[in-house]
Amino acid sequence: MYALTNPSMRYAWGSLDAIPALMGVEPDGRPLAEVWMGAHPASPSMVSLDGEQVRLDELIARSPQTVFGAETAREQGPRLPFMAKLLAAGRPLSLQVHPNKEQAVEGYRCEDAAGLALTDPRRSYRDRSDKPEMLYALSPFEMLAGFRPLDVSRELLAGLEVDELTPVVDALRGPGEALRSALTLLLCAPGEEQRALTRAVVDSARERRRTRPGYQLVDDLAKHHPHDVGVVVSLFLNRVRLEPGEAVFVPPGMIHSYLDGLGLEILAASDNVLRAGLTEKHVDPVELLRLVTVSPGEPPRLQPKITGEVASFVAPVPDFALWTYRPGPRDASGRGDASGRGDASGRGDAVAAPSAGARIAVCCAGRATLTCGDERLELGPGQAAFIPDGDGPLRVVATGLLAVVLSRP
Repeated sequence: MYALTNPSMRYAWGSLDAIPALMGVEPDGRPLAEVWMGAHPASPSMVSLDGEQVRLDELIARSPQTVFGAETAREQGPRLPFMAKLLAAGRPLSLQVHPNKEQAVEGYRCEDAAGLALTDPRRSYRDRSDKPEMLYALSPFEMLAGFRPLDVSRELLAGLEVDELTPVVDALRGPGEALRSALTLLLCAPGEEQRALTRAVVDSARERRRTRPGYQLVDDLAKHHPHDVGVVVSLFLNRVRLEPGEAVFVPPGMIHSYLDGLGLEILAASDNVLRAGLTEKHVDPVELLRLVTVSPGEPPRLQPKITGEVASFVAPVPDFALWTYRPGPRDASGRGDASGRGDASGRGDAVAAPSAGARIAVCCAGRATLTCGDERLELGPGQAAFIPDGDGPLRVVATGLLAVVLSRP
């Protein structure tokens, strides 16, 4: 087992205090958006090996058979297929879409051919991997994800009585991929037209929000992005709320934005993002419109398998699965107390955790003791460990919430 030292990402949308509160440290006044746990070459976790700090991707490359097991190493090579992030949204993230595998390979090739360096801010494809995601809520969590039914979006837009929206509303009544046509009118309009339209929509929504609560989100988003056409696009999207212990799966192609809350994000080891708005970063509306899935629908909620104090979530992709353990009662959905209060003594016998494969264990509340054979490792809140397949079965004792991320069994 290896204790992980994990990179922190201080994006502008990050919460000032959610991750520090989880870790029990004083906030420093700067947004802390994510803590990455994994082996993505852009920002890998570090481990201590023979007194030296070594990148996790380098450790894996030295001995993939020990890390994954001989058969898995032969099939996938020396690459950890998943990563985990503590994610704390204090303000909305960009409206974004992630590619599937085929799209990622082709997009990476095209941007390489165009001479865009991996660090170029105009780059959307930073690796050749697809990027399915799971979000497991550690606090009440709000997100936008997937498109509403066309008639709902059409009614919301028409209700604003903004003349500039008439072509968009008409497009939603059209044949074929009406939603893609309407989005194209918004996202590919000249910048000044986008800004004028957004101003008119925000003004109208503010006048009507008391009688139409559905318009309140427009005002909320405009406080952060007053001239961004993504504010208008939000009217096309489902607003989804998760309670602690609930999880959703966000497939490639699904447009989404996290609005507020603290969660554990589990994803394929990729940093590919196509953005549509609600951001100061590079947007590529033409490429996003090519990738986005325009069928209405919300992200699927993952129903856990409950066994006592253990809840297991299996995503519909082979890249990752999630196993959680929290002392204390759970309800039928698998939710329980995420406060980490538990029993401060770490009551009870050790619980069998996932026993094989490469695993990342994350202490999300309270404290945890991990045991593999004669090895023992203590984790505090916000700390994580990497457990290679060669270490064998893992057993845990915890006072709060412990999560273990692994490839799908």
